[in-house]
Amino acid sequence: MKTLLAELRRRNLFRVAGVYAVVGWILMQVAGALENSLNLPDWFDSAITATLLIGFPIALLLAWAFEMTPEGMKRAADVGEGESVAAKTGHTLDVVIVIGLVLVGVLVVWQGTRPTLSPFEAAKNAAPQDEGAGLVKNKPHPEALGDSQASKDASPNPEAASIAVLPFTDLSPNKDQEYFSDGMAEEILNVLVRVQGLSVASRTSSFQFKGRDIGIPEIAQALKVRHVLEGSVRKAGDTLRITAQLIDTSNDRHLWSQTYDRPLTAENIFIIQDEIAQAIVDALGQNIAVFAKAEVVVNVPTDNLTAYELFLEARVLFQARKDLDVADQKLARALEQDANFAKAWELRAAIQTVIAEYGYSDLPLAELGRLGIEFAEKALTIEPNSATAIAAIANIHALATENLSESYNYKEIIEDFQRALAINPRNGSALNWLGLTYGLVGNTDAALATFQRCIKYEPFYTPCIENEYESLVTLGRMDEALERYQGALDKGVTTGQFVNFSLLAHFDNKTAFLQASNRPLWLRGWHRHKEIYDAYKNLEGDHSALVADIQRFITEEKRTKNGAYLQNLLIPIGAYNMPPSTNLMWGDDFSRYRQSPQFKKYVREVGAYDYWLEVGFPPQCKPVGKNDFACD
Repeated sequence: MKTLLAELRRRNLFRVAGVYAVVGWILMQVAGALENSLNLPDWFDSAITATLLIGFPIALLLAWAFEMTPEGMKRAADVGEGESVAAKTGHTLDVVIVIGLVLVGVLVVWQGTRPTLSPFEAAKNAAPQDEGAGLVKNKPHPEALGDSQASKDASPNPEAASIAVLPFTDLSPNKDQEYFSDGMAEEILNVLVRVQGLSVASRTSSFQFKGRDIGIPEIAQALKVRHVLEGSVRKAGDTLRITAQLIDTSNDRHLWSQTYDRPLTAENIFIIQDEIAQAIVDALGQNIAVFAKAEVVVNVPTDNLTAYELFLEARVLFQARKDLDVADQKLARALEQDANFAKAWELRAAIQTVIAEYGYSDLPLAELGRLGIEFAEKALTIEPNSATAIAAIANIHALATENLSESYNYKEIIEDFQRALAINPRNGSALNWLGLTYGLVGNTDAALATFQRCIKYEPFYTPCIENEYESLVTLGRMDEALERYQGALDKGVTTGQFVNFSLLAHFDNKTAFLQASNRPLWLRGWHRHKEIYDAYKNLEGDHSALVADIQRFITEEKRTKNGAYLQNLLIPIGAYNMPPSTNLMWGDDFSRYRQSPQFKKYVREVGAYDYWLEVGFPPQCKPVGKNDFACD
């Protein structure tokens, strides 16, 4: 054994092993640093480590067989005692090796014993170039999961894989193509939303900065995204120029930019959308491995340029709930150009569900419902997975049942909404309509959760914002409701039409109450508004005479079309002959109404009682005997 150890020392194997260990450890640290700083593939440092491990026995074999001498490399058997370089510098070399091994050992122990950062701390402390290194690959988009599952699968540094698409600037000579430039940005956003693992700020969030003189870094910080896409559109005659650039706001670096000059055709529009979206994903893939091989798909809805432009104009009006009759006419013209334009059919179906509510149609609700279903079915014939068309049909069925013109099964209606949301989880209209349906059948917690889910995806979507604070009032969470209401007013994202008088009365806000009741949609021209406020402050009193006077005034002034608004104001003070506002009738201010025979009759006629028998009663109601019920 002593002879073997002596021979190993003579052939310098221990020295070679020590030098190899020190140098190898240094190379592994350098490899790890280079992988992060140069954004090299995540297998780079592993490959270096494997190479060093494989090379270790080879180095020992070479040290056994050969030695370095002043005359060069020789076979160990031919080298005499004291002739090798190592023998001449042995003591100094041994000291250096021992010091190196001690330092490596200390550093290894320190790395193994220092506190481990949590994923959240690691994300907080990571340098910008390290962001996204911990992304989970090949995971479904968080929106397709429940909130708890999305949290489990979320990257510890999700902001690295995030982007906002700002509205493109209209550079056309007449500055009359804003609908088109906005449409380009929105269509690119809609494509990026479908890229798994990429967090995309909602349209309403990004578009709030339109026309505002705010820098890109400030916008990114407000939207909590790392990347921003901005661009411009110039239409002139038969030519189209689109410029786009992708910015990494963590270091103000332009990751990609391109200008497209093409003839103005529908085909070229969609080709450009595809190229921009793919270029964005490719650029992100240079820094975030999860996108390295991602491919985007742009569906071509029409090859008719006129039809597409009319659709974009109509969509802007629908999103703003403005001039819905004009929007409907534009879509009719678009469909004359291309009868197979599914997006135009589905949007026209959706418009039929809200056009009367916003005062843009005098057609009977039954006729609007018939048209809406006809349009939606045409959309589904062309595109069976049209989430908007499926949701529009479900909403038409819900409205017909609520208005007692027809009767549909609420369980099936809710399932249809859920089917639409399985296709497109971010569909604001479907979420809003589902929340209202939950409210009608008394599932107020589910209604609130659905409106809040809608706001999560579309933070500036007015219908969901208004219905959220009304749901909070219904649940008696008045402080939260007031906070949300004031927040909506501050952001300018409430129409001002859906005033909750119970909320104003609860906080003794008499001035705001009187101002609201004087608006045209409520009781402009009525001369005793203070009496209504006083009635709200004493809901247990008898206000039948006041209600009778107001209803005579409504009839004489031909305000019957305002019923959807006036019922919210009048039912709490005794107008039980009016159909209730379904999302509000479960609040404390409607408690006396819920004890009335009119309420029981409505619940039976509208089909809510049958729904309860099928799926269970809401918390505020319970069965009585075999064929009756009572509600708090």
